[in-house]
Amino acid sequence: MGTEQNSNIKVEEILDIMEEGTSLTEEQLQRLKDDPDLLEACKDIHIAAHLLRQQKEDFDVEERLAQFNSKHAEQPQAKNRTIMKRLFYMGGVVAAAAVLWAVFFLHPSENDSSVKPNEDMLFAATEGESAPMLTDSKGQQVDMTSYLEMREGEGSAVSVVAKVREDVSIPLDTMRFTIPYGKDYMVLLPDGSRVKLHPGSRISYPTRFIGNTRQVSLNGEAYFMVTKDTTKPFVVKTGNVYTQVLGTEFNVRSWEEQGGSSHEITLVEGSVEVFSLDKESEPSSDQRKILKPGQQATYSMQTAAFDVRKVDTDPYTMWRDNYFYFDNINMKEMLLAIGQRYNMSVVCYNKDITNLRVRFIAERDSSISYIINKINGMGTVTASVENGRIVVR
Repeated sequence: MGTEQNSNIKVEEILDIMEEGTSLTEEQLQRLKDDPDLLEACKDIHIAAHLLRQQKEDFDVEERLAQFNSKHAEQPQAKNRTIMKRLFYMGGVVAAAAVLWAVFFLHPSENDSSVKPNEDMLFAATEGESAPMLTDSKGQQVDMTSYLEMREGEGSAVSVVAKVREDVSIPLDTMRFTIPYGKDYMVLLPDGSRVKLHPGSRISYPTRFIGNTRQVSLNGEAYFMVTKDTTKPFVVKTGNVYTQVLGTEFNVRSWEEQGGSSHEITLVEGSVEVFSLDKESEPSSDQRKILKPGQQATYSMQTAAFDVRKVDTDPYTMWRDNYFYFDNINMKEMLLAIGQRYNMSVVCYNKDITNLRVRFIAERDSSISYIINKINGMGTVTASVENGRIVVR
């Protein structure tokens, strides 16, 4: 009996704290951590708050209250109803989320289902600043508005256009534009060329193209739509690999700084030349390849050689046009791309399913709930959003 009364006091205490938006003390956190039943009650509140924040599902508050009260029947019903409604309908939702974040993440419990020893992390979301960053050749961060004209895409599109300002008074320098996970960016370069940057990518470019070439450097993935200039070749540098064109469309993927072991160039239109330079010397014939439309060159850093093959270019033009498009791709690659796009960690509890070959198509600016429903609709896995992570079983 004493235990039940003590539990009653703790539930009311936690609900009051959530309602007021205050913080839990260390003593309260420990008491909550040691009580599985109380943790379960708080999880009920957390689920309700999460659904309301997402605003993606119809939520029956009375039904949730009934479920909550049936599981915790010993609680004083009137006060619980009042506080729960306030939490659901008012700013207490935010307070509840903050309290539960402290409980479940700052003080993880063995009873907390969000921590599993057998989970396989496919992508770890980044925390902190979600805005792009522009730095100069000295590595100093600069005001983007001085160098770029930024504007959001139309409608619900997530793409952001960053146009290099056409101003001769801007000093000649090499700028480094780094974008976060969570959004696609389109960059308009000084010569009018357009570059669609994949989330988590970085491009370095001069404020003005001078000399005999138009050279940029890339880490990550980007789709290039190059303005034609027969007098000044356009060059993309990724590590020691160079892609040279006069005016065409192609995709480059190089995640060397994130542990990638290859550079991949896929030609959609026109013609490109790819070559590698380990030293400041002319590449040999086996280090230089000419690609035709529909061909892909993959440079292995282990073998220091190119492999050229015919590929379907639809996945590259579809991502350019703001779609996820995977055709006979292993699920791990698909889940990685989704995690990067939404900047959400992706964990899997069955490593075997990551090698399944899948076909998947959806707009890149779809809600995450829509994407999860599409994944579940394939009938091969079960996906959900739990504690802000994409969980696949």
